[in-house]
Amino acid sequence: MFEPSAQITSLLAAVTVRPSASEGMRAMLQRQSEFPSPVVAQLTGIALDPNGREVVDQLMDADWSDESRQDSVLDDSGPDREVIIGSGFHAAVYAAVRVLSGYPRPLVLERGDRVGGTFAMTTRPTFRLNSRNRAGNAGPAGDQRADLNYLPGAPVQASAMSMAEYQTNADMAFAIRLTLAQFADVVTNAEVLSVSGDRSELEIEMDSRPTLLAGRVIDARGLGDPIDQDVANGDTILTFPQFMQRMAGMWPLRGLRRVAVVGGGDSAKCAVESFLGIAPQPLMAAAALDQVDQIDWYSDDLPTTCNQWQQDIRGRYQAIGRYLRTDRLGARRLSVLNRRARPVALPGAALIDGRSYDLVVLCIGNQEKTIGGLSLASFDEYTILGGAVVAREHYNLPVFRVGPHAKLPFSRQDREDGIADIAENSVAMFRTSGKTAALAATLRTTL
Repeated sequence: MFEPSAQITSLLAAVTVRPSASEGMRAMLQRQSEFPSPVVAQLTGIALDPNGREVVDQLMDADWSDESRQDSVLDDSGPDREVIIGSGFHAAVYAAVRVLSGYPRPLVLERGDRVGGTFAMTTRPTFRLNSRNRAGNAGPAGDQRADLNYLPGAPVQASAMSMAEYQTNADMAFAIRLTLAQFADVVTNAEVLSVSGDRSELEIEMDSRPTLLAGRVIDARGLGDPIDQDVANGDTILTFPQFMQRMAGMWPLRGLRRVAVVGGGDSAKCAVESFLGIAPQPLMAAAALDQVDQIDWYSDDLPTTCNQWQQDIRGRYQAIGRYLRTDRLGARRLSVLNRRARPVALPGAALIDGRSYDLVVLCIGNQEKTIGGLSLASFDEYTILGGAVVAREHYNLPVFRVGPHAKLPFSRQDREDGIADIAENSVAMFRTSGKTAALAATLRTTL
């Protein structure tokens, strides 16, 4: 079992002296025999207590953004240091498994001011995870005793934070952030522009910061940025992250009567859930005041009727299907329009094919932001002993792509197990977390 890091120790001490924030921590110590250590029991109690979680979240943000600490961390880096680009799920997996395997703490560079990747794009719960919440260790999708949202090495698993059928993004974000606080040195507002060098030493050029030396880079940037950000105006046309930020605020659906969602993937489904009121509940919103009347969903690959939806769509999103039925007056709140669309911004509205909308949400995919020297064409598949492909390796630099950013194809086993039947499983955590963990456990030291 791990010894708590200096940051975790500081967090626990800060919570202890706040009675309103420490109630959950103190209560969970009554069950500490059920945990690997008292520290894990304390962190679990904090995670289950909204007051404790809020305090720890704020303290982690303050610590990671502290300029003097950042300068010290960056000054300590050198050609023997591992650096992770990105601070999401796979950064946490790599850092945890790497340190637990006996290697030094890696340095994590996050370009934004909030650590945790996609799951932490909002401080409040705004969408749900794709896999059911259940206890257990990592395992394949068909294993009913496996936790498909498992984060290898995490001090607290997301499954320890909720009894809900599907957990929220905030649960996974807290697990990621605690893991990085334990196993990594994190620097926020550190945007990487290029990576260059040779097998013995890398140079990382950052925006408005000195060049950083490293011995190895793990590129864990996830799915990338939303496509067509130039179409979104931040007012009547929003990208999915912009919409989630709106849903984290007060009265996010106020004044919306007719809205549209463009795209058919998981992000689009989460946006539709928010409009229907079946996503995590927004702040200070009520059905009598903040209900959307009509949702038009533009996608050329989704079922258009309730019966088709029930047959074709996985269980996580089944609740959406009932809104495709007509009511007793022949109207229905949700309509799937089987075609693609490109909205046009109007003053105070948006237009699609002549129809005016109060709000349009774009969920049409992601693209990676360019970092010099790290284009996908420069990487080949990387295999470990036994032939399993777990990452991509740069052809002449000690750089590895992991997680969704590696764009790993489905394996033969994935196809035999039916995992490849759902395209979104290509980036599913249960499919990719073990690969990143295997890479972290098997790579030799950078020295």
